[in-house]
Amino acid sequence: MSSSSNPSGAGAGAVSGQTYGAINASTTDHWMIRLPNRLASAWEDAPEGTVLGTLTFTKGGTTHGNSAGQPTAKRQKTNAPSSAPSSSKISITLDPALAESQLDLPVNYSLEAMSKKTNGTLHPFTRNANGGVSIHGLVSRTASVQVTNGSGSNNANASSDARYRNLLKNRLLDTSVNSKRFVQPHADAAPQASKAATFAASLGTGFGGSVAQFGKKVLDAKERQKGFGVEEVSGPPITGADNVRSKLFELFSKRVFWSVKDLIMASGGRLPEKETREILRDIADYHRQGEHRNMWELKGEFKSSIAADSNS
Repeated sequence: MSSSSNPSGAGAGAVSGQTYGAINASTTDHWMIRLPNRLASAWEDAPEGTVLGTLTFTKGGTTHGNSAGQPTAKRQKTNAPSSAPSSSKISITLDPALAESQLDLPVNYSLEAMSKKTNGTLHPFTRNANGGVSIHGLVSRTASVQVTNGSGSNNANASSDARYRNLLKNRLLDTSVNSKRFVQPHADAAPQASKAATFAASLGTGFGGSVAQFGKKVLDAKERQKGFGVEEVSGPPITGADNVRSKLFELFSKRVFWSVKDLIMASGGRLPEKETREILRDIADYHRQGEHRNMWELKGEFKSSIAADSNS
């Protein structure tokens, strides 16, 4: 078993009209073997002509117990239950020279899950330098190469186990400790959800979810209230049209333009949204476009009364 870049050896020469697209087909049966990534990479990186390893076929059969020296009748009775058929197996042993250069590469492998079933009709092929295509045959069997864990006490099994453990250790270090991934903060990153929002989402729907949603609005209102130039307030919800109107006039004395959401936030979440919208239609004008789109501005007659109250 040695590495080779062009197994067929065909296809040398310049591209011509006769050679381009020409197909050279063979009917030879082939096996498609799935290799572990580490083994496939070691074999791929090996120079051409390197001995990769040894393929060993072990014939199976039926073994019998030791009945030498016993009478024929007695042997027939003892041999029947002790017969144990063993299946044939194929193993791969890495070449010592290659194993010496790859200290974390296991040495012993076996072919497992051998099957005649293939996913459709598969043909291994090579595209030649002259433009032709060499079809090497038909895939008749598939199998997977797996590391053989040495269960014995000899030095070869112990060495294979040590190499396999070293391979697993390096793989774990590459994916965790020595990971090249990192988190870089971005100036335009979206703000994280508040603790109240996270808790409300965890409760879901129902009475508990409604209570949590109300608590979230109150907490968010207190957080945003600081940016409106309004002192932090707390207390029960504001009810009654006169009380809602008085609170709105108070807030409009601080700022000219307000959205409904900001008004509720500035009140500490105490203004009811439905009544707030109804009263705003009477005392304020809604901007549908322009710089202050989707915001409310107090009507002129109410502005003058607020100014007079502040001057008195």
